[in-house]
Amino acid sequence: MSVKMRIGLLFSGALFLVAIAAWIYQLQEGLILTNLQNSYSWGLYISGLAFFVGNAAGGLVLTSSIYLFGVKKLKPLAKLGALTAFANVTAAMLIVLPDIGKPIRLYNMLLHPNWMSPLVWDVIVLNLYALASALYLYILLLPELTGRLAWLAIKVDDPQAFSERWAKRFAPVALVFAIGIHVVTSWIFSTQGARDWWFSPVMAPDFVSVAIAVGTTVVLLAAALAYGTGDSYQEAYRTLGLIIFMATCVHIFLMANDLVIHAWYGNTEAHRIMEIAWGNFGLAHLFEVAAPLFGAWLLMRPQVLSSLPRLLLSSGLLIAGVFVHRFLIMPAAYNNIPMTMTPFGLPDSHWSLPIASGRFLPGMSTFIDQYGYFPSLVEIVILLGIMAYAVFLILLAIARLPILSKERI
Repeated sequence: MSVKMRIGLLFSGALFLVAIAAWIYQLQEGLILTNLQNSYSWGLYISGLAFFVGNAAGGLVLTSSIYLFGVKKLKPLAKLGALTAFANVTAAMLIVLPDIGKPIRLYNMLLHPNWMSPLVWDVIVLNLYALASALYLYILLLPELTGRLAWLAIKVDDPQAFSERWAKRFAPVALVFAIGIHVVTSWIFSTQGARDWWFSPVMAPDFVSVAIAVGTTVVLLAAALAYGTGDSYQEAYRTLGLIIFMATCVHIFLMANDLVIHAWYGNTEAHRIMEIAWGNFGLAHLFEVAAPLFGAWLLMRPQVLSSLPRLLLSSGLLIAGVFVHRFLIMPAAYNNIPMTMTPFGLPDSHWSLPIASGRFLPGMSTFIDQYGYFPSLVEIVILLGIMAYAVFLILLAIARLPILSKERI
């Protein structure tokens, strides 16, 4: 194990332990440690859920496509794709725990599921996807489970042929799971008819396009760090760069299409949504559009793909833009209170009905119709720690398992 690998494991492991301590502190004190309100019940944790699910879905889409469509030049990256998928989907499941407050609530949901709630189906899909990505990774690893790892391998006559055969057979199933996990997650938002910002059929395909873009970027980033940026992998990296750029363009189109439809209504509710989105968060929205698009364009350029610092910077720019996009799912939905009244009988005016914030602060009103949410330190530490968990798991698997392919592209 290299010195850099040890440092990465120690740093990510330590940060994850800090996040566990922060979560225990939150369990003791309650969700009051977050900056969430009655009117703003989803924040950084749910943004993190959407972010991790996207990373996970894109990883298995790439891996299954390699075997489904026979893209041989990407084959050495297949195990990395399955590994990043598993790491991110387990991170997505972990980030839900601090959001529900007490873990016993998850147990209650399992005992008494509300089948009309997309959240129940999302929990099911997340667990099935984690199982599918772990199983796919095992199938790909099987031929190389020898020596000290031989006890992990099932007994078959020809492990290489068995692995190839079942990787192809399982590819369509894995692809369906990869797309399904993001579609179901998007339904958590888009089925809420009272939230005009979310209530759109465009959200599901947009989530899938973002997942392909950011998930492939995560695989490209992991591959560049593991294999380097030498000439032998440039063809594979160029293919990934093209996939990332095309998926990002589809995402930008779908997002722009949804914004135009919202703006076209011309009614008070639509104006309120656009005022929040572009008035209060205008610069952030420009970043969520420009950063992924510019990052994806850079990842198509050979001089970027052949330079590790440039590749890291471009990938980081795209991932940061996607994370801001996930964070901005919330403000325009929650600050447009769905209950309104017409003041003084004026037909063209609507006022949001103030609702209880759930907090009592001296000198401040208990009732609000808008809330400037920003995550608390506890929320930020927990999210960063779960990101560190995903990094730790990937590094540990690379160090202990034959994840990196010995064959050259």
